[in-house]
Amino acid sequence: MSKKTFTAAPKPRQPTADEIAAFEHGGAGHDRHQATISVAPAAIAAATAPAEPTKRLSLDLPANAHTRFKTACSATGRTMVSELARFIERRTAELEAEAGITRK
Repeated sequence: MSKKTFTAAPKPRQPTADEIAAFEHGGAGHDRHQATISVAPAAIAAATAPAEPTKRLSLDLPANAHTRFKTACSATGRTMVSELARFIERRTAELEAEAGITRK
């Protein structure tokens, strides 16, 4: 059996500026349609306000419920995170009102 010699892998060529621009404007991963995204005023205020520390929330859902939620969010141009945050904020206000908790 002959002895094999290994050499360094060939380096790929660098793309030209025209190739980069073409990729950025219509390359892989770009959808052919534009989704309409509506932004609530509260979301705009939250985006411009100083960032508050965040906490992670893990949630176990049945696969069917997860798929339906993800599909519905995607079809309407929303993110799952933003929809869950809006739901939690709305439901928290309801629970606080029910419990008689007032926020300053």
